[in-house]
Amino acid sequence: MKDWLKNRELVMTLILLMISGGIALVSPAFLNPSNLLGIIMNNVILAIMAVGMTLVIVTAGIDVSVGSQLGFAAIFAGLSALLPAANLFTILLTGIACGILLGLINGILIAGAEIPAIVVTLGTMNLFRGSLLLYTNGKWVTSMPVWYTSLYNTSLLGIPIPVLILLVVLAVTYYLLQYTRLGRSIYALGGNPPAAARVGIPTGLVTLFVFGYMGALTGLASVLYGAQLGTIDPNGGTGFELTVIAAVVIGGANVLGGSGSLTGTLIGVFILGVLQNGMILMHIEPYWQNVVMGLVIIMAVTLDVMNNRQNELNKQGIDVAGEVRGGMKHGKTEVS
Repeated sequence: MKDWLKNRELVMTLILLMISGGIALVSPAFLNPSNLLGIIMNNVILAIMAVGMTLVIVTAGIDVSVGSQLGFAAIFAGLSALLPAANLFTILLTGIACGILLGLINGILIAGAEIPAIVVTLGTMNLFRGSLLLYTNGKWVTSMPVWYTSLYNTSLLGIPIPVLILLVVLAVTYYLLQYTRLGRSIYALGGNPPAAARVGIPTGLVTLFVFGYMGALTGLASVLYGAQLGTIDPNGGTGFELTVIAAVVIGGANVLGGSGSLTGTLIGVFILGVLQNGMILMHIEPYWQNVVMGLVIIMAVTLDVMNNRQNELNKQGIDVAGEVRGGMKHGKTEVS
């Protein structure tokens, strides 16, 4: 049991089940299949962006500009959908290209100019949003074509297309992290940047890739964002970055870098989704939702810090015990 409880993902899964059970006791409608499907569909966009944020946080970085990136890419994807020759491919290309461009701007400033990620992304968060508002003059993109807005509610082989897109993103990213040299470099960079550089890992290029990948997934999510809403606000995505970061941290990613998993991130997404849905079903005021989310984030980070501290203490204990045994062995050798 102690070994099981050391598994962060298992613990978070148990917490998710307990939260779900508690909500179901108060509001039986929670277990309605349509409500459960709604939780999944309402959190697909968050999950896609959280996958990219996992890579960023694993490298000991952070990106607080993703909300602005989402709104920026969604506006241009929506504008491209209004063109006469527009189709699904063109809006996907536009959204992802915008996301990659914005992500690379962050990556270049962080890796090239060696400016801390939090400073860069705080600046670009306002830069991207301000530029978008200047371009659109605050006007919404409306009158979206039906073929675009129906994308979010269309199914293929009985599975909603947004869920299929999420599964593809998870599969590609999992393969990248587990079976490629780049994936190992991402974890190495977050675990010990100086050591990663000494063994020949191009840390600058890895950082550039991670932020570009974050941008690409945000661009992909922006296409689904526009399809879900039908109209796009230039202020869309404001504050969304905090939810994305919260999902990753709750899922067990170390805010200091070096560890994190897609499974944990997905669990974190659904913990937030279930909490939000449960509070709506229990008619809790929206203001309390932010309070609850804040408390959950603080608890998750506290748990992570305590766990890391205990691991460090255990490691120091092992090192001391090894030195003592080595000294005793050396002393016996000298006597003989």
